[in-house]
Amino acid sequence: MPILKWDENYSAGVKILDDEHKQLIAMINKAYDSVTNMEEDIVLRELVKEMRAYAASHFATEDNLMNTYGYPALAEHLEMHESFAVKAEALNNLVSSGDKVDPVKVFKLLADWLRDHIMKTDKELGKFLNAQGVK
Repeated sequence: MPILKWDENYSAGVKILDDEHKQLIAMINKAYDSVTNMEEDIVLRELVKEMRAYAASHFATEDNLMNTYGYPALAEHLEMHESFAVKAEALNNLVSSGDKVDPVKVFKLLADWLRDHIMKTDKELGKFLNAQGVK
C-alpha cells in the first residue's frame, strides 16, 4: 500500500517536472513497501539503480530549463542535484559490492529530497518558469 499519493501540493506548476516528480513518489512508495513487506534485499538493488537513472534524467531536464531561461539560482540548484547524485552513486556502490544497505536510509534520502528539494526549491523554479511562460 502506498505511503504517498501524488497531489497538487507537490506540484511545481510545470508539467514535465511534475511528471518526473511522480517517479520520485513511486520510488518512495517502493522503498516503504520493501521495508513493510520485508523484501529489502530484493527491491533495494533495483531501487538504487532507479534513483541513479532518475537523477540523471530528471536533473538533465531541470538543468536544460534553468539554462534555457536563465534561472538566477542555477548554481545553488545544480549543487543540490550534485549532492543527491553523489548520495545515489554511493548507495549504488554499496549495493554493487554486496554490502548491506539500510532500506530506512534509502527511504529517508528520498523522503528528505521530496520535502527539502521538490517542495521548496523546485516550487521556486516552477514559479520562475511559469513567469517565463513555461507550463
